[in-house]
Amino acid sequence: MKLDGLAGKVAVVTGAGGVIGSGVVRRLLSEGVRVAAVDIDGASLERLRSAGGGGLQVFDADVADEQEVRQLADQVSSAFGQVDFLVNVAGGELKPSRRYPDVVVSRGMHPIESIDLETFWRTIHINLTSAFLCCQAFVPHLKARGGGRIVNFTSFAARHGSIHVGAHYAAAKGGIIGLTKTLALELAPFQITVNAIAPGLIPHGPILAEQTSTAARIPLQRVGTPEDVASAVAVLCSSAGSYTTGMTLDVNGGLYIAP
Repeated sequence: MKLDGLAGKVAVVTGAGGVIGSGVVRRLLSEGVRVAAVDIDGASLERLRSAGGGGLQVFDADVADEQEVRQLADQVSSAFGQVDFLVNVAGGELKPSRRYPDVVVSRGMHPIESIDLETFWRTIHINLTSAFLCCQAFVPHLKARGGGRIVNFTSFAARHGSIHVGAHYAAAKGGIIGLTKTLALELAPFQITVNAIAPGLIPHGPILAEQTSTAARIPLQRVGTPEDVASAVAVLCSSAGSYTTGMTLDVNGGLYIAP
């Protein structure tokens, strides 16, 4: 059974080419939502375009760049004529991109002594600044519709703390929670709800060796899937989410409260 209040609406999904982002896109499309799928990875956008159908349009934009975000807002408005939902999935750990081609992927522990200032600011930029810029650019469109939904993405690391991702990443995602709560208060008079989702362990492939101990602690005894996260997004955007705002929803199988 489809959720009420989604069919015919328009959603902007950033980070749409990633594992979680593409899951969100698929779920919203299945609910009859028209989707503006945004990513900086051209190959990922092409995969989405091939599988998306008529309700999907793709946009290549760096959402950490103010000018590109403003152009994106104009392009989406021109293409769809409206914006009802903004889902800020874009972010994550640093990896090579059009903006930062020199990044060397570094997995494992990140002691604070090893985090240089450039890495810190880049991590803030792709996670927190990007969400801020997208909210700033698309809020006028939501106000023009007389209401809407914003769903930001934080992390288990910001809610619980994690030595596996480093203080720079946890700090960036912690800022998302503050952004979400403040915008929820600011935009409530305009009938715009603002919530955040904090995914737990959602593997992007086979479980890594360093993830096994975390997986073993999950009370529901399984790791999460992109579909688990996408379902939470769909509910928050639907009529069922109309009275929920300022909340951070932990989608982690109970890991947040596990002993």
